[in-house]
Amino acid sequence: MAGAALAFSLATSQAQVYSANIVGYANVVLPGNAAYSLIENPFDDGNGDQLTNLLTTLPNQSSVTTWNGSVFNAPIPFQLGAWQGNTQLPPGVGFFVKNGKAGSPTVTNTFVGNVIVNVGASDTNALAAGYNLVGSQIPYAGDLTSDTNLALYDILANQSSITTWGGATYNAPVPFQLGAWQGTAPVVVAQAYFIKSKFATNWVQTLY
Repeated sequence: MAGAALAFSLATSQAQVYSANIVGYANVVLPGNAAYSLIENPFDDGNGDQLTNLLTTLPNQSSVTTWNGSVFNAPIPFQLGAWQGNTQLPPGVGFFVKNGKAGSPTVTNTFVGNVIVNVGASDTNALAAGYNLVGSQIPYAGDLTSDTNLALYDILANQSSITTWGGATYNAPVPFQLGAWQGTAPVVVAQAYFIKSKFATNWVQTLY
C-alpha cells in the first residue's frame, strides 16, 4: 500500500471506505432491534466471498436473504453462534440482512478486500430484464441517476426504475421515462437496491 500509485477515499453517512490503489475496507452500520438493511459486499475478500466469512459480528436470530431474479430465497439464519447455511456474496450482489431480534444492538460490520478491477479497468454487472437486486461493483457513492462514476444514468430504457430501501420499507421507485430519470437516487458505499430494467443490459463501471 505504501507504494501505491493512486490513493482514493470515499466516505458516506452510513459507510466509511479507505483505500490505497485497489485495497480497502468499509465499515457498514447495521441497525439493531431486528431491523433489515439492504446491502452488498463492496470488496473481493480473496477467499470466495462467502457469507460465513463476510458477516461475522451478528447476534443470534439474525438472517441473510438473497434474491434469485424472481423471488427471495429462503433466509439463511444465524443461530447457536453460527450461520446455518452459506452462500456466495461477491461484489455487486445485493441482499437483506436482519440484525438479531427485538432489543438487539446496532452492529458495525467491516468488509475488507480488493476492488475487483485495477485502476483504469472496467467491470460489468449484467442486468436481466426485470428486477435485479444489485449494488455498485466498485465502492462508489453518489446519485445513481446522474453520477458518472456509478455510470448507471444513461444505460436503461424507458419503463425502467430504481427502488431503494428506506430502513423499514421501500422508498418510492424512481422511474426512467421520456429518456430521463424522473427523480434522484442517492446511495452510499455498500448499499444495494432494486434496478428494474426494461431490457437485459450491461452495467459497465470503470475504476478511476
